[in-house]
Amino acid sequence: MKKIQLLALALLLVPLLNATLPATAENSAAEDIAEAQKSIKDPVKAALVSESKEIQAGVPFTLAVQLNMQPGWHTYYKDPGESGLATSIDWTLPKGFSASQIEWEKPTKFVEAGVTTYGYQNKTTLRTKITPSSQLTDGGSYEFKAKVKWLSCKEICLPGKAELSLSLKAASKAQATATPQKSAGNGSHSMDKEPPPPSISAVESHNISTGTTSEQSTNFFTYIAFAFIGGFLLNLMPCVLPVISIKILSFLEQSRDEPKKIFKSGLIFSSGIITSFMFLAGLVLALKSVGQSIGWGFQFQHPAFLIAMSTVVLVLSLSLMGLFYVSAPTQAQSGVDRVANREGALGTFGKGVLATLLSTPCTAPFLGTAIGFGFSQPAWVLLTIFLVVSLGMASPYILLTAQPKWMRYLPKPGAWMEQFKEAMGFLLLATVVWLLSVLGQQVGLVGVLNTLAFLLAVSFATWITGRFINLSSSSTRKYTTWAVALAICAGAYQIFLPAVFQAANSSTTETATLEEENGIIWMPYRTELLDKMLRSGKTIFLDFTADWCLTCKVNEKTVIATKPVIAKFKSLGVVTMKADWTKQNPEISALLQQFGRSGVPLYVIFPGNDPEHPIVLPEVITQSLVLEKLDLAGKSKS
Repeated sequence: MKKIQLLALALLLVPLLNATLPATAENSAAEDIAEAQKSIKDPVKAALVSESKEIQAGVPFTLAVQLNMQPGWHTYYKDPGESGLATSIDWTLPKGFSASQIEWEKPTKFVEAGVTTYGYQNKTTLRTKITPSSQLTDGGSYEFKAKVKWLSCKEICLPGKAELSLSLKAASKAQATATPQKSAGNGSHSMDKEPPPPSISAVESHNISTGTTSEQSTNFFTYIAFAFIGGFLLNLMPCVLPVISIKILSFLEQSRDEPKKIFKSGLIFSSGIITSFMFLAGLVLALKSVGQSIGWGFQFQHPAFLIAMSTVVLVLSLSLMGLFYVSAPTQAQSGVDRVANREGALGTFGKGVLATLLSTPCTAPFLGTAIGFGFSQPAWVLLTIFLVVSLGMASPYILLTAQPKWMRYLPKPGAWMEQFKEAMGFLLLATVVWLLSVLGQQVGLVGVLNTLAFLLAVSFATWITGRFINLSSSSTRKYTTWAVALAICAGAYQIFLPAVFQAANSSTTETATLEEENGIIWMPYRTELLDKMLRSGKTIFLDFTADWCLTCKVNEKTVIATKPVIAKFKSLGVVTMKADWTKQNPEISALLQQFGRSGVPLYVIFPGNDPEHPIVLPEVITQSLVLEKLDLAGKSKS
């Protein structure tokens, strides 16, 4: 064994020996190696293989390097033990593609002369999860190259290497495939042996049961209808109710005005909604073009956005409580009329923007299916879907202001509206608390405290404007007061927020562990862990969620964490797994796209006896639906 180790060391140090040894020694070492290689012909052959016929934008698939060894020879595991050298793979991928770490098979233990090593005999397959770019050319060919290096040993040890390549075509439409296919390439072929064990990458999208429709058979116009209905239902989501309530009150305040003026106000508010959705669509396309894997509500994964939203909502809440007004009226008025006139066109447009931004952490019924479809389609389809969603959300206000007579069915304007607005101010403050709780998951307690200090400074600045600016104030007084207020905000930004952003940038993905919540033991989602559970034969309940998703939290409290559902989990031996999308996670984003969704919530049940045919639940779930689908999963055929 010592002889083998010395030979292996000499082989690895050949480049160094070439530079340092005398010519005679160099020739002697080279002759020994050449003589050894002559006596052995290709102890290891390498091939690059793919599990998929075609690749789909944003959907991970597996490439693998197969090493076939002649009898008696072995290669080494990632942890070779007391001797040996681990096999390495250096990937050259198309632009926008990424590769995970090698997935190693269980090694064999070798003990020789008291030296323990770990490796493989006869054959091993080293799998790597490849995540494609989110933008692929339909039918386009993409080349994958792998430089593989290994050490093979028998009575002596020989280093080996190979440069492998493989070309795969992009699918013409969104689909996940798992059927092996031979692929042309240097030293490359498909996994043409026995099929791989069940894994998430083997789930075929056309086998998914959504619980409400068979999605693959629906046509483009069905998705358009889903987009409009989903946009309309966003108005009923808890995320936007405070802003929507305030805006409807504003329309009531204007009910005595001319119909044209009321309709104009409705159009301005609606244009704020539509403009915001189209901006988000453009931002999505821009990020996808550079290979980013994103989904609905992606902006809530960024601390800067959460801080900005917290600031805007805080300022609006203080305004509703009468602490200050952004713009001054042209003449002194009092009560409700004064508040209405102060808003103006800019304020109306801004409320439309705010309502849109607050709606994005919510996924209304039908909306997830429509937007998930849009994310997997060309740019013009995505833009169309977002436009229709915005029209669906804006439609109630366009209709209400186009027909002012309908307002008579709403409560009559009065002094109660001023009190209601103040109450809405407290509700918006609760929204700030929620936003900060989401921020805390990303930047920690110190980050939240620094943000609170910044918000305190913003509150003080707004108080200054309300206290020292009035209708009779001179221009000099107004400009001076605003300059002081802006200086306070800028100073607080420089003092408190850099540490928050630094905490966000330096944060690393923590090692997820088991956690108990409401009597349910949740396993953290990881691709390899899910694949392992799929092979175990147990039924799996996978919950895609995020701390900023209010729909998720409502479903968890009112449905998943109820006694009947928990009891059903236990009686069926269901493995509960949580995919937390609070922070950016490309693996979760890709898996969402694989199920035709772009955001959370998403609930998937993998039947233990039939894991390749998962059951996908709708965004808004009920206790009876979950129990029904769990029973169905327990009866699935093998």
